[in-house]
Amino acid sequence: MKKKNTDQRQKDDVRVLIEEAKIRNDFNESELSRYLGISTTTLTEKKDNPGKITLEKLLILLELTGKEMKFVERAGAL
Repeated sequence: MKKKNTDQRQKDDVRVLIEEAKIRNDFNESELSRYLGISTTTLTEKKDNPGKITLEKLLILLELTGKEMKFVERAGAL
């Protein structure tokens, strides 16, 4: 199996977060997009290109899934 780079893993994590938010809150696409304050089309675009999701929307998704974001300094970081 091919190893994914960090950027691809992060995008996959956001896609999973979107799906988990729907499942945990019994939302369909329309309900989740309304909760996020975006159109269903925009939600689909965010799933296709999760690197474009805003921090505000990411925080809402984290709240919906009961997760939190941590900032961790990596060794050797500038």
